[in-house]
Amino acid sequence: MTGPRFRATLSVCGGGGVERFKKILAALDLGPTGDRLTEGSRKALDRAVWIAGRVGASLTLLHSTAPDEYWDAETEGFVTSREAADDRRALLEDAIAQMTAANVESRVVIGSEKAWLAIIREVLRSDIDAVIAAKRTSVASDDRKLGTVARKLLRKCPCAVWLEDPREAADPSLILAATDLGPVGDRVVEKAASVAHAMGAKLHIVHATSLPMQAQMEGGDARLDYEREAREAAIGHIEAVLEHTPLAGAAELHVGLSSPAHAILEGAERLRPGLVVMGTVSRGGTAGVLMGNTAERLIDRLDCALLAVKPEDFVCPVALD
Repeated sequence: MTGPRFRATLSVCGGGGVERFKKILAALDLGPTGDRLTEGSRKALDRAVWIAGRVGASLTLLHSTAPDEYWDAETEGFVTSREAADDRRALLEDAIAQMTAANVESRVVIGSEKAWLAIIREVLRSDIDAVIAAKRTSVASDDRKLGTVARKLLRKCPCAVWLEDPREAADPSLILAATDLGPVGDRVVEKAASVAHAMGAKLHIVHATSLPMQAQMEGGDARLDYEREAREAAIGHIEAVLEHTPLAGAAELHVGLSSPAHAILEGAERLRPGLVVMGTVSRGGTAGVLMGNTAERLIDRLDCALLAVKPEDFVCPVALD
């Protein structure tokens, strides 16, 4: 990486017991005409079936019949979705057949509320521990990486949220995880190691810390001492977390002085990961509007799949009923 100096080290992980996904929900969108899965939903479904088959999780397919608006590139305007019951039934039967062929325990839920709300309420109702959806329904010409449903899930859904990118091939052979060394960061490292192990992917972990004003003012040896001590402490912390994960290979650590957002983007640009795993810090109520400064800065700038991990004490702002 250019810019901040990063030190890489090798961490060999043990075979500990990090909990894997047990109940997965895949969000399906049939698009404006209701007769085919959107590009994003197809990739989300394929990913959900693949993961469920690998880790032995059950899979819930959820589709909302609530009307929604979609951008129509031909007319350069929004169109309202419409559905035919026969088309919907045939598409869902095809999806069930795909899960049956993969020996995945499955069920289908049809909701009438807006998609993001139906998803979150099903998560609460059925104790789902991971939602897999699309960043957007299809490739878009604007610069926004996330659609409305994906953004609301990141901010309000109480479980982990995995968002597939409709533009990218769903092959995350390299995973980049970001940690702040706090409780959420530790959960990110554990979850990233578990996913990397299940997928046979390489795992890279990035941590960045800012230089205190006193060390900046003193410069020289004070700066070097702080940088060395901070790096050693961060590496020791991450390695201690990794010891309790099921990753049977090695994780490469990138630790240095920088802003977290800059370090993650720098790592993503250099490593080109298929999946970025990061934490959110918002809780319920008004705080549910935001995900935290770092996450808010990054979600529209990452060009790959994203797995967002919530704090253990996250309070969902959505009521079950």
